[in-house]
Amino acid sequence: MACKSFLKAKIIFTPVVFFLLSGSCSTKGEPSTGTSRPRDVAVSVVQERDLSSARIVTAPVTAYKRVYINARTGGEIMELLFEEGDRVKKGQLLARVDTRSQLAQLRNAESALEDAKRNYNRTSQLYENNVVSTAEYEMAQRQLEKADSELQYWRTEAELGDIYAPFSAVISDKLVELGTTVSVNQRVYTIEDHELLVVRPGVSELDVAFLNQGQEMEMKFDVFGDKLFRGRIRRVFPSADRITRLFTVEVEIDQQAAGHTIRPGYLARVYFVTDQRTDVPAVPSESLTVRNGETLAFVVKENGQLEKRIVERGVERDGWIEIAGGLVQGERVVTGNLDALDEGMEVNITGTFRRFGFGEREKNQVNL
Repeated sequence: MACKSFLKAKIIFTPVVFFLLSGSCSTKGEPSTGTSRPRDVAVSVVQERDLSSARIVTAPVTAYKRVYINARTGGEIMELLFEEGDRVKKGQLLARVDTRSQLAQLRNAESALEDAKRNYNRTSQLYENNVVSTAEYEMAQRQLEKADSELQYWRTEAELGDIYAPFSAVISDKLVELGTTVSVNQRVYTIEDHELLVVRPGVSELDVAFLNQGQEMEMKFDVFGDKLFRGRIRRVFPSADRITRLFTVEVEIDQQAAGHTIRPGYLARVYFVTDQRTDVPAVPSESLTVRNGETLAFVVKENGQLEKRIVERGVERDGWIEIAGGLVQGERVVTGNLDALDEGMEVNITGTFRRFGFGEREKNQVNL
């Protein structure tokens, strides 16, 4: 009776197990059908960007022409006509040193010259009449020349007391006061030509090869915030500094277009463009992958399917890659998780990829 019950139970249990096993085997490894859900992806649009390589170098503003005005003779400062910030014109008197002793010597020299002239004229007449010898005549001639030289010397010494501006400029430093006794070559003023202001930053040899005379560039001044100003390379120094190994690049500031008063001493930040790549098609670096040595991108077609493209890439800067071939501007490419994608796969666009956290120069009002 027990045996019959066992056989009956076995007959009932076996089909159930077979059904479960057969059902499990029928679904394992089955290829996906067209009814599978499209994969969610984020996309980016192939767009034009500025991928130029730039170096930001800081340097103070200086006047191109800066001259130290020194005393040409020693003595007391009798007149001091200008102070810091005053503008002077070329040839204008700046200061006067006491030259009363030189003027006294000049008057003596003038008197001695008159005596020498009278003596020479008298001796010359006597020599023509054969009254005096040739030696006496030549002696009178040498005395005249000596007296004339003495006069010129003391006249020059007297004139050295007057200090004039060698060119139109601004007084940047006044280093003496009225009544100061100065020595020869002691500095009295410093003057600067503020009509031509320059910045002279140092640039490495790797970058200076891409810079040329006349090249235009942008710069900022800390005092004016993010406002951009124009500049132009005036000259590139021919050799590097022996200590820093940097090449000096002189940049002229366009003051006419500045709209602000720029003063020597302002700190400038100069943008040197060493590799000009403006308005080039680009995509985020997450939009490309490499398979079998080929750089690939997946373009989303109008029907929502993916098209695999072989892409020729250019430079990569700030998280963006230049597209030299394979994609055109305006196409949508999948960005991120590319290893799970393939040709013909259906996708659902859930959003647009956006780049955050990378330094990127904003386009400003100044267009060079």
